Amino acid sequence: MYVRPAFRGSGLGKAILNHLGEYASAHQTDVLRLRDGGIYQVEAIGLYERWGFQRRPPFGDYEEDPLSVYFEKRIWRSQ
Repeated sequence: MYVRPAFRGSGLGKAILNHLGEYASAHQTDVLRLRDGGIYQVEAIGLYERWGFQRRPPFGDYEEDPLSVYFEKRIWRSQ
């Protein structure tokens, strides 16, 4: 996720993650995974961690990459 500097701090990233979580839950998805392709994007990484994502090893077809960070978050599905 990239947010232009002029819009950072406005809650846009959090709103996107909230919408993604709600959509995933409504569609019976109980785990979200993401790869951040920039270890220097500390603001994005901090947002993911505050939102409950935890670091994990690479998943799917991804291989270990020293410039990437991999995350996972378990979510509760709505009934």
